[in-house]
Amino acid sequence: MNDNDFLKPGDTVSSSEKQLMESPEVEAIAKRVIERESLEFGPAAIGYFLVYPNLSKLKAAKCLKASREVKYYSGNDYLIEISGDLWDMLDEKTKEMVLFHQLLHIDPVYKAKNQEWTMKIRKPDFADYYEINDKYGNEWYKTVQATVSSLYDLDPRQESKVSL
Repeated sequence: MNDNDFLKPGDTVSSSEKQLMESPEVEAIAKRVIERESLEFGPAAIGYFLVYPNLSKLKAAKCLKASREVKYYSGNDYLIEISGDLWDMLDEKTKEMVLFHQLLHIDPVYKAKNQEWTMKIRKPDFADYYEINDKYGNEWYKTVQATVSSLYDLDPRQESKVSL
């Protein structure tokens, strides 16, 4: 097969009206956050994607554990997906906080008995992760909700339901 028969990083894959795109920008910001916050993920590999126009009008971002098949074909243990229209509207600091929140979902656990890693997803503490609220507050979260609300003309009740 020719080289151009395969997807390369940055290529897009379209399914219905949603477009999934690997994002070197998101990955670069995530690496900065991982280093700054001293996050440790063992051998876990993470894929970073933007979904255009969005994941949904009320879901700004999500972190998924890769299925066995996705892991086999991509090498990723986890996937972080962010609504592309939202991402394009956020300032740098808020982008970092969205990624920090998503990275905190990643929870690889080493099982000494079997000498192997188990990839798990961590649920947020009350309302959000205490690590973020204690250190940075929650103004960034309100920024995400307000930005999504303005993008999709949501009413105040819907705005409060926008989640990560």
